Amino acid sequence: MRERRNDDGFRLSDNRRRAESLQIARQNDEFKNEENKRRAEALMIERQNDEFRTEENKRRAEALMIERQNDEFRTEENKRRAEALMIERQNDEFRTEANKRRAEALMIERQNDEFKKEENKRRAEAHKIERQNDEFKTEENKRRAEALMIERQNDEFKKEENKRRAEAHKIERQNIEFRTQENDRRLNSLKIKREDEEYKQEERRRNASRMRMSRDKYENNFHLMKLNYESKIKEGPTHICSCCGGLWFKYSIKEITVEMLRNKGLPKEFIDT
Repeated sequence: MRERRNDDGFRLSDNRRRAESLQIARQNDEFKNEENKRRAEALMIERQNDEFRTEENKRRAEALMIERQNDEFRTEENKRRAEALMIERQNDEFRTEANKRRAEALMIERQNDEFKKEENKRRAEAHKIERQNDEFKTEENKRRAEALMIERQNDEFKKEENKRRAEAHKIERQNIEFRTQENDRRLNSLKIKREDEEYKQEERRRNASRMRMSRDKYENNFHLMKLNYESKIKEGPTHICSCCGGLWFKYSIKEITVEMLRNKGLPKEFIDT
């Protein structure tokens, strides 16, 4: 038999007969299951050989690349992959590992500035489309508000955020149109609030308290100034001027050195007098 298969014509015919025979035999489900099992076991043994496994993976990749050039095949395969992934991700351990791999792969890819720029652009466009949905926008705003509330429990974060807001607001108010609109909004808001009698009374109390504090501060400052003035008057002028020989208060005179006079460009004759 081996000698006969050395003949190309015989070998081709024999292979064709075997293929037809196998095709008929595989119409029997039991036979097909057993054969698939034998093939899988044989392949598992063969793939323990690194060289064989590398070559087989290469053949599979090349065959898949050729098959995916067919749009129908590619669509069906993508669909199968998506369904298989959906089933696999129902397993918590698999999902955790898959998310970890994705995060690591994304981190590596985002080290490329061009990729990062394009991805940020895609994300922004996708987010813009999503926010056209009122329900999504409402939920997202709610999540943002809750996240911000938690973050603002940190005093350092709150302080920095308030600083950023103040700076941003200061820049925005440099725009005359923005400032005018904001002032109008504030006035309208205040007008609405002041329609509430309780708010109006509270505002009056605040204004009265503010005026009282301002008046007390002024009176205290004036009282301190008066005491300081009276103290200095009682003490009298005690500092003698080296130029005129008169008596002066300390705050009325200024000490001048020779170096200061020279720096002013005054002549030596004047300095020596």
